[in-house]
Amino acid sequence: MKAWAIRTAIAFVFNAITLWAAAILPGVRLGNGFPWVVLLFTAASLVLRGTASAVFRRLDERRRLEGGQGPDGGLPRRLKAARKVLVGVVGLALSFGVLWLTTAFAGGFTISGTSGWVLATVVVWLASIIFDAVDDGLESKAHQLLGGPGPGGRRRT
Repeated sequence: MKAWAIRTAIAFVFNAITLWAAAILPGVRLGNGFPWVVLLFTAASLVLRGTASAVFRRLDERRRLEGGQGPDGGLPRRLKAARKVLVGVVGLALSFGVLWLTTAFAGGFTISGTSGWVLATVVVWLASIIFDAVDDGLESKAHQLLGGPGPGGRRRT
């Protein structure tokens, strides 16, 4: 439970920075209720990205059971590239979906115009790539600072 709370808190702070930065884009407006907007954005992001991760894990497991290799191991270069493109496209679609859900249900966040939607989607997608690259390290550091066991469940010495 503690690991989940730490991961959610880190995502909340990171998403607050992302939305604040996205608000400078043309067509993106952040108004009243900023904490509510970030909370809704974070919840939508964690649910949608978690679901997508589960789907990819399931597809990888199915490939392994059918005698294929893991996500990248042993795949021809063409299939590795196709997988990277698929993951990128899914990431963009998820970013758009999270933005759409946030604008639909949070009154303090609006996006108008095609350029606003495209730019906001790309910024959120790039921010999610950065977050994926640093969240495990931040979570581990938070566990160390709080004196609890690390994400793997073992107490760090």
